[in-house]
Amino acid sequence: MNILAVATSDYIGLLLLIAMLISNRIRRSDSGHFEYKIFSAITILTMIACVVDFLTFYCDGKSGLLMRIINMAGNTYCFMANPIFISSWCLYEDLKLYRSKTRIKRIYTYAFIPATLLGLIALINNFFPIIYTIDANNVYERLPFSYVYYFVDFGYVIFSIYILRKYEERYGKVRFFPLYLMVGPILTGCVLQSLFYGISLIWVSVAVGLTAIYMSLQNEFSYLDKLTGLYNRAYLDYQLEAISKEKKTVGGIMIDVDYFKSINDNYGHHAGDEALIDVARVIIFAKPDKAIATRFAGDEFIILVPDTSEKEIKNVLKSLHDEVDLFNETEGRQYKLSLSMGYSIFHQDSETLDDFLKHMDDNMYEEKQINHIQELAK
Repeated sequence: MNILAVATSDYIGLLLLIAMLISNRIRRSDSGHFEYKIFSAITILTMIACVVDFLTFYCDGKSGLLMRIINMAGNTYCFMANPIFISSWCLYEDLKLYRSKTRIKRIYTYAFIPATLLGLIALINNFFPIIYTIDANNVYERLPFSYVYYFVDFGYVIFSIYILRKYEERYGKVRFFPLYLMVGPILTGCVLQSLFYGISLIWVSVAVGLTAIYMSLQNEFSYLDKLTGLYNRAYLDYQLEAISKEKKTVGGIMIDVDYFKSINDNYGHHAGDEALIDVARVIIFAKPDKAIATRFAGDEFIILVPDTSEKEIKNVLKSLHDEVDLFNETEGRQYKLSLSMGYSIFHQDSETLDDFLKHMDDNMYEEKQINHIQELAK
């Protein structure tokens, strides 16, 4: 065992995570998003593991009661943190993609079972050693059952890949979330540490993976609306400018939330924010893979559909209505979602981008008036 090599790897991992956590808090200090709290919790869990990992290696083989306590407590923490980390990562990924706490409760009530069991086994190991032993000389020795942790980790990694692939099959490629940057270092670290006894690479590998993902996600902050997770007005303007130069057929749908003020007045602004997040989910679930969904302003959204036709645009409108109906039937919110929508096809030879946006807005306003008249007639 090379204690200097262990210290170096854990020190690098700790520094990476401290820098990332400080940056994350500065950028997200005003964010109430549950997923960012999970990401911060995962980061803190890994930071502690980097420190504890070094302490266990340092105390291994040293005499004295304190050294033995640190050795046992440190290894218990690392074996508990290991499955908690990887299962929490799956939770974070799922919540970031689907933004549904209902889905989280449904799936992770069961998905957390293996991680919970391994955490309990790590505690029990202090009394009935099956993962590792610490002999009378305070020397740590790994037992065959410890490999179960690697197999479970691998299972959660496969599950995280499955989550992403299923999402992309339905809703298109995810931008700003290169999962391989997270999975690659972790798998490499796990494999090397399982094969070569006495080295410590898992936690520094986790730190590298988290940092790589975090750096990739920085690009989205300038182009994403932080409340809904959709693209923002800046990205819409960028896409419209690119569209005007490509001379391609582009369709657009403008969406406005009906009775949004009533949701705020009756249930509070937190419910209003929740409603906007729900609308964003409806849009993501309904739009074609190639479409670009943006939060235009306030409770207005725009979907751009490149290389489209009027028939396809109308199919998107139908999908949006179907998703709204499904949401109202299944989610059990205290409010019901209602959307007014207007579409337009951009004719570059005869109109400007401002004309394109105005036609969408006019058609949307026309549907809004119809919706209000229908509501009053009920």
